[in-house]
Amino acid sequence: MHTAWYDLYANLAVVALLLSVWTHAQYWLENRTPILRNILFGALMGIGAVATMILSVELLPGVFIDLRTSILAVAALFGGPLSALVASAIAIAYRLFIGGDGAMAGAMSIALASALGLVLLALIRRRAIRHTDVLALALLVAGTTLASIKMLPKDSATLMWDNFALPAAVMIFVAVMLAGAAILHGRNAAHEQYLLRAALAQAPNFQYIKNAKSEFVAVNQGVATINGFATPDDMEGKTDFDLVPPDRAQALIVAEQEIMRTGVPITDNEEVLPGANGDQRWFTTTKVPLYNRDGGVIGLAGVTQDVTTRKQLETELRDSRNLLSYALTEMSDGLAMFDKSGVLIFSNDRYRSIFPSTSDMRVPGVHLRDILKAVIATGEQTNIPENAGDAWMEKILTNLGKDSVEEARLSDGSWLYIRTRPTPDGSAMVVVSDISEIKQAEQKLVDLNVELQQLATTDGLTNLLNRRAFDNAIDIELGRAARARTDFSVLMIDIDHFKPYNDTYGHPAGDECLRVVAQCLRSTLTRSTDIAARYGGEEFAVILPGIDEDQAYQSAEKIRQSLRALSIPHSGSKKNVITVSIGLATYPPSAIHRRASEILTRADEALYDAKAAGRDRVTGWQRRHDIQSPTGTS
Repeated sequence: MHTAWYDLYANLAVVALLLSVWTHAQYWLENRTPILRNILFGALMGIGAVATMILSVELLPGVFIDLRTSILAVAALFGGPLSALVASAIAIAYRLFIGGDGAMAGAMSIALASALGLVLLALIRRRAIRHTDVLALALLVAGTTLASIKMLPKDSATLMWDNFALPAAVMIFVAVMLAGAAILHGRNAAHEQYLLRAALAQAPNFQYIKNAKSEFVAVNQGVATINGFATPDDMEGKTDFDLVPPDRAQALIVAEQEIMRTGVPITDNEEVLPGANGDQRWFTTTKVPLYNRDGGVIGLAGVTQDVTTRKQLETELRDSRNLLSYALTEMSDGLAMFDKSGVLIFSNDRYRSIFPSTSDMRVPGVHLRDILKAVIATGEQTNIPENAGDAWMEKILTNLGKDSVEEARLSDGSWLYIRTRPTPDGSAMVVVSDISEIKQAEQKLVDLNVELQQLATTDGLTNLLNRRAFDNAIDIELGRAARARTDFSVLMIDIDHFKPYNDTYGHPAGDECLRVVAQCLRSTLTRSTDIAARYGGEEFAVILPGIDEDQAYQSAEKIRQSLRALSIPHSGSKKNVITVSIGLATYPPSAIHRRASEILTRADEALYDAKAAGRDRVTGWQRRHDIQSPTGTS
């Protein structure tokens, strides 16, 4: 019994040694890929399991007891399937190698321990492993060990239960708890150390740490980049002599050695240095000594910040102040200052002249309310809501306390842009700009956009919608009709024998014929919702929202007869005048699935039927298998 305890103590020592090695390797492994990290973790745990089997207690010939299951379960829990596979493969291989009556049972116990760790890991899912999870694993592995003893043959089970069950269960429980706690602690410590290094490496300013010899120990990415290095690690061990000219490096190191000798830091030291593009850059540097626990200086920490932008802003502010007095008198905008109570305390000449009807009121000492009353009384501003003068005045007075903008149109036709900006002391600055030319340009731009929109959607010859505009319109109207569950009809119109007409009378006459047909469509389609377009060549299309098949037929017939009545001569036609053929297709209210391509195809098929039946007629669409004769229906 005592020997078993001693052997298990040796097993526990192996576990402790294994954990010490892994803990010291944690930080190094943080920078490796998860796959490599898990493989190495599994290999180390597998070797540890082999070590425990080497120091195992042989209970019966070929039957051993040790702490391998604790190591393998921990490997599965913390390393996942890959670590479990590597560790269990190594352990099973060794157990089968040493053989004995319990070889297969030992291999199964290894697989079972790994499975326990993986099952618990799956239950944990994506959250971090906790100490309570380690406790649960320890209880499971210890309990499984006791259960496996009970499953042995009766004599062996009795022997092992009476002499080895307690030390084995206790040691396995302790080993799992020890291993889990150590790995958790090591992970947290490595993560914190990595986090600190990452914070240093990725900090926005230039941060670095030097040892007592002024050698770089750690730098962030900004320092590495500005000095031409790819990574911060490339600068470790270097000094300023490796980075800058010797005279500057010597001055920097002398100053740093003085800081470490006296313990007096350098704070916000400003320097002007050449930038990467040859321009001047401003930097501020702070360097402080670093001490060990005994109070000895072991190095220094430095932070350098690029303050070029701030310096440029300071210069711009100084220049702005110099220009302010000149700008106030020469500026093209009107400028006024009101105190917190609304009394005008300053205004330039432009501010007064920009308001011709109330210029005599816009002088220091007059309250804004009195100025606004004069605006209403004189009618100076024309875009004040009718019968809402008091509300308008209250709005303007309220706007003195916040950022606001307003556009005002004066009675002389000019437009003003009024910007109000409060100041920290409660006053308000008002800047007034004449934007009459901008407004005129905006109106011209609007008119031009309307014209361009019309050109983009209108056929230049007929002034009807063009094909692209028609395609957009039919999608919109078809969707509207589908939502309202109303009839929807489309006409496809083709000028009969148009090519012979062009060949006989010439293209100018052909163009005029197209314009006449377009005018005929406009005159016969009287509803505002009807849409006519030149579909292509001599073909036209009409959208008739809310029109059933009978009504659509009447509209189409009216178009055909109106054109026929014009009696435009056409010697190339049997009718001797210009005529049109019209195909008609309709979606009834019951049609749920409506597609523009489908109804256009139907209308086109109906048009084909009209042409096949002799032209100069209106034909409704029928399904192809319903058509009994090539002449169709007219």
